[in-house]
Amino acid sequence: MDKLLPDELQYYIDTMRIRTARRRLRVVKTEKDKQLIQLDKRIRALWRQDRHPEYVPLEPPVKKGYKRFFILRDDVARGKQASFFQGILDKINTVQYFHRKDFKVKKRQKGKKVIVVKEQKLQTFYPDEFNKLKLTRDEKIFFEKRMVPTGWKTREVPRIVFTEPWRFVLQIRPHLLTHVRKANPELDSQIQELENYMDKYHLRPRMRWLTQSRHTSWNKKLFGPKEKYQYQKKPLPQLLQETYYNIE
Repeated sequence: MDKLLPDELQYYIDTMRIRTARRRLRVVKTEKDKQLIQLDKRIRALWRQDRHPEYVPLEPPVKKGYKRFFILRDDVARGKQASFFQGILDKINTVQYFHRKDFKVKKRQKGKKVIVVKEQKLQTFYPDEFNKLKLTRDEKIFFEKRMVPTGWKTREVPRIVFTEPWRFVLQIRPHLLTHVRKANPELDSQIQELENYMDKYHLRPRMRWLTQSRHTSWNKKLFGPKEKYQYQKKPLPQLLQETYYNIE
């Protein structure tokens, strides 16, 4: 090494591929990111396993509150199209569970707490979800596309809704538990161990940054792609009119 000329020494360094300090730090960071991705895959696999547990029958059944769902109205049930609307109801029905039979809750209105009945509506669908229902042509006549406001955003999103909800009424029945979830302490212990590990070393922000691309499609599904250059080559008075007065 001591007898090498400067050109030969530089050639020796280039051929040996000696890592610089910056490259060594980059390799360490890349390896940590790979470990975080593997950890994310592992915990997601455990979550999927936890969402599909085993159930064992419960004898005798235990009553736990009440459930409320939609049924056909009496005049519709006695009509000629009862089976037709029952088929639609089976696809858009919703069920609520509550500990009170009257389904009343406290709600604040104008600074006062009042008791009101919980609201329950038929199921609505996004356009792509509606296409998966495989409805017949006659059934699609009773659906239309509307802009519905979301609960956590001021923007409205397109939803497919049923146009004649008056054909159905709510019915309340006792909710009976016939099966109970089988405990899996080993799975719960593994999930809790990984959760504690991520909280202890503050790994969630970096893991969220590495896997954030999974959530972009959900935002596009709700609000669609953003419009490019929507304020290009427009004077300020025109922008104010379009924004506040809806004048184009």
